[in-house]
Amino acid sequence: MRGADEARGSIAVDGCRRAWSIRKALIVSMTIALCVVGILAGCQPKAPSGSTQEGASSEQQNVSEGSSGSSMPGDFKVADAGVWSDTQYAQSMNAGNRGCNACHADLFSVLPTGEVGSHEVYKKAGFGRVYTYNDCVTCHVGSGTDGAATGGAGMFMATTIHGYHYGNQEFLAKGNCFSCHEADAATGELGMWDTLKYSKYIGLGTSAPGTETWIGGRGFKTGTVTGGVVEADVALKNVKTDQNPSSPDDLYGATNMDFPEIDEKNYTVTVKGVVNERTFTLDELRALPQATTTFTEICGTNGANGGFFVSNIEATGVRVSTLIEECGGLLENTTSFGAAGYDGWAGPFTPNPTPFSMDLLDEDAMVALQYWGEDIDQFDGGPALFVVPGSIAFTNSKWVESISFFQGDSEGAIRSVVDWGMYTNTAGWFSPSVDGKTFKVGETVKLEGYAFSLPEAGRNSIESIEISADYGDTWTTIEVPADYDGNRWTRFAADWVPQKAGTYCLTAHCNGSSDAGPANDGKVLITVTE
Repeated sequence: MRGADEARGSIAVDGCRRAWSIRKALIVSMTIALCVVGILAGCQPKAPSGSTQEGASSEQQNVSEGSSGSSMPGDFKVADAGVWSDTQYAQSMNAGNRGCNACHADLFSVLPTGEVGSHEVYKKAGFGRVYTYNDCVTCHVGSGTDGAATGGAGMFMATTIHGYHYGNQEFLAKGNCFSCHEADAATGELGMWDTLKYSKYIGLGTSAPGTETWIGGRGFKTGTVTGGVVEADVALKNVKTDQNPSSPDDLYGATNMDFPEIDEKNYTVTVKGVVNERTFTLDELRALPQATTTFTEICGTNGANGGFFVSNIEATGVRVSTLIEECGGLLENTTSFGAAGYDGWAGPFTPNPTPFSMDLLDEDAMVALQYWGEDIDQFDGGPALFVVPGSIAFTNSKWVESISFFQGDSEGAIRSVVDWGMYTNTAGWFSPSVDGKTFKVGETVKLEGYAFSLPEAGRNSIESIEISADYGDTWTTIEVPADYDGNRWTRFAADWVPQKAGTYCLTAHCNGSSDAGPANDGKVLITVTE
């Protein structure tokens, strides 16, 4: 596959594909991070924001010592308004030097991915996106806060991040706590800049209504002290939706365990807990009736800002129902199912088998042998994957070794990720794909993105997509056709012509029939100029 080839070149997968020790992974991680910081600091100087400030006198312009000199990325000592206007308030906010991506253009560059096994994420971001704090926090936090739904599935990130940065001379010379943190006006507690920068009180300088007139009377053209602006009931034109497959190039790569050694000549898949347990070779699987379906695979730790760990995949393979028939049917009182891979993954209860309620076994559940009409690369879980459309990705199994059916008490079987606090309604942006894109007043902005409601056997379905340009105070609805397949995402495209210059926060929201789980809204900051 094209995506797999590109990723393979970036991380040099060898034949053995063995995991590093934790110690070696940490050493390499820090080495990469040091190199990146050094490169950024030495090769990408950032000039300070301009000297003309709207609504401020010339005496007020230099808000930090050294603002007349050049600035390195993330240099907190040199004021930079970032995506906001060059006002005294915005420069004092110093947004251009805050957050992970102020120093690291793409956090993928500092992940320990020198060899397979050092991190579960092993591909660059798809859909024109980059890795940000919000793509890490869903795993690496201590609780379900800061926009993270799962909370603490991975190592506690704060320990290593604080330890590394305060042991790094580059950071000590240029940064401080507020390079990463920000006070949360809603709670009064310390939060993360990369999450809070999308809030109204950061973007507009206040969350109080009706302040535009008197702030505008002080010389601020936008009516805000930051240069942030809003548009109520954002006007969309040429709205379109579809459920087309994504590109193989955008297939995300993540594995819960290490890559196994696969010998396709001796590869088998065993079906257990049936009338006649049977082991199928690859040739036997390929000889059985094949079915094709398109389904959306979304990671349980998809990024907290409408992440890109999502793909709409055209899969071909053998339906599980066909395999059950080949095995003489299910045993009586079968209540749950599960799968295990050659990598050792057996679902979230690994190393123990993970049972899933039988009602989650979609009719298109299959042992997939092809994605997008091509044999599945071993790098992406081939030659055979167990996939269950309509369920979260951890129900699936790469390099599937066995599919098991369980009888009797199903008390411990997983029925919904709602019980795990995971996102069930997600929307994200493809265009604009990252913060900081610039457009012109009166010119058309092409908006594109996706929305997906996790079906889970009919428990949820998408009803509409909503777009906001005023921090969620008003929403413009994009209707989703009632006959759309719930197992697939809905892509949307629309034209928007901004009428006012300033910095906007665009929000995409997926409105599902069930709001039992937390919503994952996509947000992006753009600048519109005269």
